[in-house]
Amino acid sequence: MKKLIILALVALSGLFIIAPAVATAHELLPKNVTEYIKNNPDATPDQIKQYIEGNAPEISNKIKNQQDLIRIVNQDTSFFDNAFDFLKLGIKHILSGPDHILFVLSLLLVFISIAHVLRYTITFTVAHSITLILAGTGILTLSSRIVEPIIALSIAVVALSSVFLRNNIFFKNPKLKLATIFFFGLFHGLGFAGLLKEIKVPDDKFLASLLSFNLGIELGQLIIIAAALPFIYLFRNKSWYPLIMKVVAVIISAIAILWVLQRIFA
Repeated sequence: MKKLIILALVALSGLFIIAPAVATAHELLPKNVTEYIKNNPDATPDQIKQYIEGNAPEISNKIKNQQDLIRIVNQDTSFFDNAFDFLKLGIKHILSGPDHILFVLSLLLVFISIAHVLRYTITFTVAHSITLILAGTGILTLSSRIVEPIIALSIAVVALSSVFLRNNIFFKNPKLKLATIFFFGLFHGLGFAGLLKEIKVPDDKFLASLLSFNLGIELGQLIIIAAALPFIYLFRNKSWYPLIMKVVAVIISAIAILWVLQRIFA
């Protein structure tokens, strides 16, 4: 029970971090904005503001006054503000990605113990951290046409195997399940890294930004677990839970397979 309370506190603290606040993420700019500023060095502040409002409305609310615009143009953000911005970006990214949420939830459908949940989570964390860092630094690249369908497929495989094949000799092997989670976690890391291609990551704070973003992913993952695990833990011994678990697994798998087809043929 103490571990569940700790998880709940993690969820609350994570929600506090991502709660709306005064924007300081001046370096988390879409690349089209940074390219415009770079290619139009003589553009007036009004022209830059007009461009942002027309082409990047998601950050236009950061411009409250002329000083904000100057900071955006000059990319003037402290080390800690930048790290915190990327931390929040990582949390928001995983919490706004239904495929990543469903993958984590699929790991929790069959509750064995807190230790098993932590083992699965750590395995997933290690795997996606490896590819996130490799992709973020440009060492590893793989087309999203390959990555995205495999991410969707991973959800169906984990959900179905965890619920319907958990007593199969092949699938109940704990090492095999960890290997499966690790394998698919590598592709999720590549998916996480895809967001960084759309954002201007400051060159002088690149490593700190990458690590902060990855830490945000981990916190977001813990928020998902902390939100779902108490309900699973409380109801796991109810007579109706196995049936509900199977229904949820089928629904998750159906959604995931639909995503696979969409991402292959889109």
